[in-house]
Amino acid sequence: MKKVLAILVIVLVGGLFLKKGWRNDDFKLGIITPDRVAILSISSQRGMINLLTLDPEVEVWLPGGMGWYPSNKIKKIYDTDKNADLMKKMFYYNFGFVPEKIAFLTDVNEWRNWSLVKYLGVMDWLRYVAQQENWLYKAENIGRMLDMGKEKLDEILPRDFADSELQGGEIKMTVVNATEENGLGAFMADRLNWMGFNVMEVDSEATKPECEIMLKTTANDLTKKYVDLLAKMFTCSQVSTTTLLPDEAVLYLGQNYASMIKYNSYKK
Repeated sequence: MKKVLAILVIVLVGGLFLKKGWRNDDFKLGIITPDRVAILSISSQRGMINLLTLDPEVEVWLPGGMGWYPSNKIKKIYDTDKNADLMKKMFYYNFGFVPEKIAFLTDVNEWRNWSLVKYLGVMDWLRYVAQQENWLYKAENIGRMLDMGKEKLDEILPRDFADSELQGGEIKMTVVNATEENGLGAFMADRLNWMGFNVMEVDSEATKPECEIMLKTTANDLTKKYVDLLAKMFTCSQVSTTTLLPDEAVLYLGQNYASMIKYNSYKK
């Protein structure tokens, strides 16, 4: 009897230890194989596992002046210079998706085997193994050009791949195009909406050199967290104001930003 009680105590303590070590936010993985790219989101909050895969001939845009390439060429481009930062930007500018890690696999479905533990970590992999049967798994495929399939992206990405915490917080965002590039404001608004922001307005102003993000001096913690993220991603300075609400932010896209990503190469 004492042995049984001891085993039960060990199991209980071990279970509590594991649960304490589990993450509450979404896990996002960018996947690159020799013949295509894909994005994977595992959300314990929503109880969902979502996979979006591109066909090999579907083109993705690489910022910085590189332009459009079929997804079956991305692995070769990475192999040339090992530019992981370019790959992260590729996932963001095509899907509004910020991967925590990037997996280079021989086949997209390899994420489902033991290799996932390397990216997810032991604790959360054990949770995934234990709970995956109770989570909804959805796989989508894009078989046409991204700009032609934007309507489908507008449906799938905010619904299945937006950050759960960000989506639930409903940060209201205004995007201001302060560049000479027509369409840059709408382009950025799409990516922010796909991430989970609530873009309320897209406006334009006279050209300014720098990228800036404006938020309330007493912004809430969630707004501060994601404004910090955007500021790092876009190399923007942060400006405080008293005119906004705690859950509002304004993104000013300056000419230096447009030049950095070479937005003109996006327009076919």
